[in-house]
Amino acid sequence: KLGAIEQWVTIRGDNHDAPVLLLLHGGPGDVQSPLVDIYAAYERDFILVQWDQRGAGMTFGKYQDQTPGLTLNQLMSDGIELVEYLKNRFKQNGIIVLGHSLGTAIATGMVEKRPDLFTAYLGTGQIASWVESVQWQFDYLKSKAASTNDKELLNELLKIGKPDPTNTEQYFGFTKHLRRYFCDADARWLQSLKELGKTIPQNELDNLMGGMNFSGRVLLPFQVQENLSATSLHFKIPYYVIQGREDLFTPTEPAIKYFEQINAPEKKIVIIENAGHFALVTHRQEFIEALRNVVSLQKN
Repeated sequence: KLGAIEQWVTIRGDNHDAPVLLLLHGGPGDVQSPLVDIYAAYERDFILVQWDQRGAGMTFGKYQDQTPGLTLNQLMSDGIELVEYLKNRFKQNGIIVLGHSLGTAIATGMVEKRPDLFTAYLGTGQIASWVESVQWQFDYLKSKAASTNDKELLNELLKIGKPDPTNTEQYFGFTKHLRRYFCDADARWLQSLKELGKTIPQNELDNLMGGMNFSGRVLLPFQVQENLSATSLHFKIPYYVIQGREDLFTPTEPAIKYFEQINAPEKKIVIIENAGHFALVTHRQEFIEALRNVVSLQKN
């Protein structure tokens, strides 16, 4: 039980004495726990904890649209409860929280509230702020439309003028064009999910899709208010980012600018070339090597 409801957690690893790596999925609702084979490489060096957050995956499957209290603050509170459990179970291991995409906002809140529970923060698909991402994506598309002489797209963007980050209909209207510019790694990953979906039991797949729809709808008002680059600059634990250079979902340029403002006992950013938003799966070996370096920094 986390936050007074039962939630789905998997704990897997080859070595009981390895550091605990708590993965906070993004999405909203984009659970990774069904992708056991994809994440097996992480289990050689870490005890990998996958958590289907409130309103997502198998946890959504238990409560469906009656899932209570789904807010970012509640997800942070649930996550802290989970880490307290992990801390008690793996007393000597140390816990690294790895946030992906929206999971970086949840992980940030958790380490701000309870830094004593963690050995390090690690972000990938790192959020800076909703406003910065919206403006960057808009400017990126406008630049691409001009350079490729895509008059239809350019006219669409010029009619908008300056995007309104609170207008989500407008936002999803113009960002649908980003998909044509995804890096090869992200494009291949998104395409492969169709095949991976065939390997997942139907009930898990239904829960995954249902949770994404539910969480996406409920959490959107909280997402548009996200402003980490202004509110979350001081950390009491080491702060690391491993980011794909070509991330168009949570753009890398704002993420780097945010990282540069961070004050922490230790900080490091690793940029993986030719990778995008899903570097933790598309560039697993490079990502794991960067993770190992983080662990060695902790030991030193």
